[in-house]
Amino acid sequence: MNVSDILLEVLAAHGVQHLFGIPGDAINDVTDALRRQDRIRFIGVRHEETGALAASVQAKLTGRLAACVGTSGPGGIRFLNGLYDARMDHAPVIAITGQVATGVLGTEAHQEVRLDRLFADVAVYSQTVTTKAQVPDVFLEACQAAIAHRGVAHVSIPPDVSGGKLSFDAGHPIKAAAAGRISPVAADCGAALQLINKFERIVILAGIGCLEAQEELLAFAQAVKAPIVRSLKAKEIIDDDHPQCAGGLGLLGGKPAVQAMDRCDLLVMVGTNFPYRDFYPRSAKVIQIDIEPTRIGRRHPVDVGLVGHSGPTLASLAEGVEGSRSGAFLKKIQSQMAIWRKGRAREEASDATPIHPARLLLAVSKVAPDNAIFIADTGTSTAWAARNLHIQSEQRFTLSGGLATMAIGLPGAIGAQLSFPDRRAIAILGDGAFCMLSGDLVTAVRYELPILVVVLKNAKLGFITLEQEAKGLPDWGTDILIPDFVALAKACGAAGFRVTEAGPAVVEVIVDPDALIMPPTIGASQAWHFGLAKLREALGQ
Repeated sequence: MNVSDILLEVLAAHGVQHLFGIPGDAINDVTDALRRQDRIRFIGVRHEETGALAASVQAKLTGRLAACVGTSGPGGIRFLNGLYDARMDHAPVIAITGQVATGVLGTEAHQEVRLDRLFADVAVYSQTVTTKAQVPDVFLEACQAAIAHRGVAHVSIPPDVSGGKLSFDAGHPIKAAAAGRISPVAADCGAALQLINKFERIVILAGIGCLEAQEELLAFAQAVKAPIVRSLKAKEIIDDDHPQCAGGLGLLGGKPAVQAMDRCDLLVMVGTNFPYRDFYPRSAKVIQIDIEPTRIGRRHPVDVGLVGHSGPTLASLAEGVEGSRSGAFLKKIQSQMAIWRKGRAREEASDATPIHPARLLLAVSKVAPDNAIFIADTGTSTAWAARNLHIQSEQRFTLSGGLATMAIGLPGAIGAQLSFPDRRAIAILGDGAFCMLSGDLVTAVRYELPILVVVLKNAKLGFITLEQEAKGLPDWGTDILIPDFVALAKACGAAGFRVTEAGPAVVEVIVDPDALIMPPTIGASQAWHFGLAKLREALGQ
């Protein structure tokens, strides 16, 4: 085996199924190793940023390690935006880059970029392999770091190393790294329960850290009769239509969540790093649950910090809840949510022309499969998705949370569809975001990915207009020239449709006339007569 073969063995052992990237001379040995195996599928993209964003979304949705590969210099540079999305949303991604030959490192050789420095801020681990003796240890440490820290790891391999031959002991197979689950110490749980059992008006602020703890989250909320306020990323965990949910918090949230935060006497933060400090309660006691100790108290002063995973921590707290509660506070917030939902429904029923975005998002919600995966881009499309996209229990929802980068919609849909081929990935994005990486629509076509891209076209950077005017500034520089997206889609080999007004529509699909509807069982007589019919058809009788 050579170094590149072992790299792929390590990635495959850690569950990597796709490697997004663009071939280049500095990674020729890596792509050749990909050609000679069938465990990892290479997905050729048209821009490295697409590859990094697709990997980031895969990691967010699956919780597993995802990967991208690019050549030296410019290839590595173009990864950065997508990798920062992974870093800020705590997604385990490994980036493999080429490098100039070891003999000319540090001489400003052609396409030489000091990649270790370039990736120093975005990556929890970054290393250049300069000798075969570092293999497979560096590859294993990179995967371990990405998984343990839920972040980005980077490995750079010069071309005179990537093709180097190595002996590999098949009797000692590569074992995947794993991150364990953490529970807080009993004394800290006891301090938290003293507060929980003391106060009546409790609010839970839930983040994406509750993704694998939905049952525990609801059980705890029901035990203390508390409304659940969610972050935007936690929309897939509990959406606004759930009776326990008080809606989203922040500029893209709703009034009931703000009222719940203002009126509570105890706030329990679970798996969230909600950044907008103005929305935190001013006088309530605060309990925060997070697996990362450095995030405890980062956004708001905390009375009790519990370091641990959401599931076991919430389960432990639920067991210690004492006494009966009136539930009056929860009922008050639920009545506010009912009023808020009626207002939302009026927007969604708008018959205005041009089409109101709220109506569009409701329509998407109604026709989407029960197991659809939604990827919301950044901009006004985010706001409409936050408020008017109705997420069902089996559906998924993700976006660029911490970085809030534009253009994640299409790459994210590509990554999601590859990870979940039996589901439907739906990107919801604005025209400005779609223009940025629309070239990778051909990637979806090339790999026959049945994604749906819904573009809210208003020929404007709408969210920037909102921010300018909120600051008292005139709208300037936000009008954009938009191509004909229907023509673009058809040029890429995809289907394209333009909707200008609400109402019935007909989509004509040419289907195979020879496709057979087979019965559950086929008898001998049926088989004989079917064969006879086909013979007569062939003879023209």
